[in-house]
Amino acid sequence: MAVKRLMTYLYWLYYQYKLITCSELMVPCEKLFFYTVIVPMLAAIVYTVYIFITMQISLAFRFFLLVFGNHG
Repeated sequence: MAVKRLMTYLYWLYYQYKLITCSELMVPCEKLFFYTVIVPMLAAIVYTVYIFITMQISLAFRFFLLVFGNHG
């Protein structure tokens, strides 16, 4: 029962996404072009955020290690 409700909810979210992006009204060649542009752009954003957050956490860890570390 829970799986069926989850699948229904996911389908509803997907349908909302299609309505918001108006991809429900696109012909197949327009959808191909749209997703060819959108998917790499989202992948680049996610990759950049991942690298940036990792770098910031590393720098913060080094800073706090320097400030609160054992000074001998």
